[in-house]
Amino acid sequence: MSDDEKALPKHPLRDTLVISFSFMAIYTSYLAIQNLQSSLNQEAGLGVTSLACLYGTILISGTMAPSFIRIVGAKRSLVIAWIIHTIYTASNFYPTWATLIPSSILLGGIAGPQWTSQGLYLSRSGDAYSRIINENIHSALSKLNGIFFTCYEATQITGNLISSLVLQQGSYDDSEDNVTKTCGADSCPIAANGTLIQEPDTHVVYILLGIFLVCDVVGICLTAFLLPKLITPKSQKQSLSKSVVSCCTTLVDKKMTLLIPLFMSQAMNQGLLLSEYTKAFISCSLGISMVGFIMACFGGSTAILALLIGRLAKYTGRYLLFTVASAIDMGMLLTLYFWEPQKDQLYLFFIIPTVWGISEAIFQAQFNSLISILFEEKMDSAFANYHTSKAFAFTTTFVCGVFLCLRTRIYIAIGLLSVGFLGYIGAEIIFSRTKLSKNRKDDNVPATTDEKTHL
Repeated sequence: MSDDEKALPKHPLRDTLVISFSFMAIYTSYLAIQNLQSSLNQEAGLGVTSLACLYGTILISGTMAPSFIRIVGAKRSLVIAWIIHTIYTASNFYPTWATLIPSSILLGGIAGPQWTSQGLYLSRSGDAYSRIINENIHSALSKLNGIFFTCYEATQITGNLISSLVLQQGSYDDSEDNVTKTCGADSCPIAANGTLIQEPDTHVVYILLGIFLVCDVVGICLTAFLLPKLITPKSQKQSLSKSVVSCCTTLVDKKMTLLIPLFMSQAMNQGLLLSEYTKAFISCSLGISMVGFIMACFGGSTAILALLIGRLAKYTGRYLLFTVASAIDMGMLLTLYFWEPQKDQLYLFFIIPTVWGISEAIFQAQFNSLISILFEEKMDSAFANYHTSKAFAFTTTFVCGVFLCLRTRIYIAIGLLSVGFLGYIGAEIIFSRTKLSKNRKDDNVPATTDEKTHL
């Protein structure tokens, strides 16, 4: 048995479930807070600025993630990440520039190692699982990624339902109707003189954050006590300098270069949904207490589809799935561009995130599988570049939200999606040609003396 085989997880399905439920506990808290950040902390753009700092820091942490994991280990990276998530949640009890910005930077600093560790755990588990069930690696990875992202996206249900049920206990003045003035794609930061969205009572926010702190503690315990350490094969261990060089060489790999626009597009679209759709459409038109109920539909459709797509990928292949996801994203961006939200169109507020959740489910699960297959020899660096490029897109989205109107940002998102899909096609073509060329070379390699004797 080779060192690589010895390093494979002994219980891949169990490890996947532990990772999935720990992320579910942590992100029930984090994603709900992120969805409310632009509405809760509006003064001087504190909420959006904190998100920009968070994702901006990931640009650095993503590049250094392989080195960090080599020193600390994948499991410890996750435990440290959950502790920092707890600090971030606690900082929202007293959100000021002195508390929220530093905690956001800390969270961004650990996000790269956190997500790279998650990718490594699932990739190794997928490899081990494929050997156990005797299926190809793409099918096994799709199943495990389907399980993970079902739990991950379900946090949009749990977190958002908790936030809406708690925030409904507050008192609000709904007399002001500002839908026709600043809501929808015409929303501009320059027009937001003062507080646009009425904030909930302080004691209600404290109750909500207290619940989220409990979720963070549960996530820490699951990872610390139930998740085994991930063994790195000797052949894949790198020095600090080699690790950084590996990230850079992977970045200039033609396949990665072509895929980055699509990675960024998915992140930018998600950023628009989680920050601008929640504020410029939902909070502005219906009130902040409706954010959770509506975004729970996004989580519901994403969670269900993530599980189904994990099984469906075995029959459809990834080409069709990526095409469908890109088409849905384009349709939703055009909808946001042309739609003028009205209170009597309540059903549309629910339909948009529900449909958008389909593409989110496809991209989240299939990106992980795609990277594991296209960059088999340098997965840690590939995952680091993947999350770094997404962080750059998130940062750009939030920074632009401070000075660009929403309609302009939708223009940019449409253009990036178009370029991204073409890049994906190019990456698949290169991979297919490389694989075909390698197979031909293998067929032409003459058998060794030992092999001939065996034959």
